[in-house]
Amino acid sequence: MRLEIKEPADEDENDHDDNHEDESEEEELLEEEQIESLKKYVDELEKKNNENVDKMKRLQADFENYKKRCTKEKEEIISLATERLVIELLLILDDFERALANSKDNDEETSRKGLEMMHKNLKEVLKRQGVSEISTKCTLDPFQHEVVSKVDDESREDSEIVECLQKGYRMGSKVIRPARVIVCRKEKKNEYDENQDNSTE
Repeated sequence: MRLEIKEPADEDENDHDDNHEDESEEEELLEEEQIESLKKYVDELEKKNNENVDKMKRLQADFENYKKRCTKEKEEIISLATERLVIELLLILDDFERALANSKDNDEETSRKGLEMMHKNLKEVLKRQGVSEISTKCTLDPFQHEVVSKVDDESREDSEIVECLQKGYRMGSKVIRPARVIVCRKEKKNEYDENQDNSTE
C-alpha cells in the first residue's frame, strides 16, 4: 500500500488570493466614489436647471408686462393724437355753423367767402397732420392712382391721366386713399386699319 504525502499549500497562491481580494475592494470603492460623484453632478445639474427655469419664468413675466405697457402707451398716443385732430376739426365745425347761421342774412358772395375760408382751414388742419394731396397731372402710377375708366384721347399720351374723379391723399409717405382717375389708353390699330388710313390720305 502506497501512502501519498500532501505538500503544504504554496505561499504564492495565498498571496495571489489576497491580492485579488484587495483589487476587488479597490474596484468597489472606486465604483462607489464614481457613483457619488455622478450623483453630485446630477444634483448640480438639477439645481442649475431649476435656476434657469426660474429665470425664464421671470423673463417671460417681464416680457408680458413690457408688452402690456407698450400696448397701453400706444393706445394713449393714438387717443391723444385723435383727440388733437378732433379738437381742430371742431374749429372747422364752428366755422360751418357760423356760416349756416349767417347765410340767411348774407348774399351769395359772402357765403362763398365763408365756405372758402372753411375749406382753407380744413386743408391746413390736414396739412399739420402730414396729409398731402396726390398729384394727378402726370402719367398713371398704380401705387397712387386707381383707374376708374379708360379713354382714347389723341391729345394725350398713353397712360396719361385725363381726369381726376376723386382726389387722393397720402399721410407722410403712405397712401391713405388713392386718387380715382380716368386715363388715356391708346387703341392699337391693326395693319388693315393703317392701310385704310394711308389710302384715304
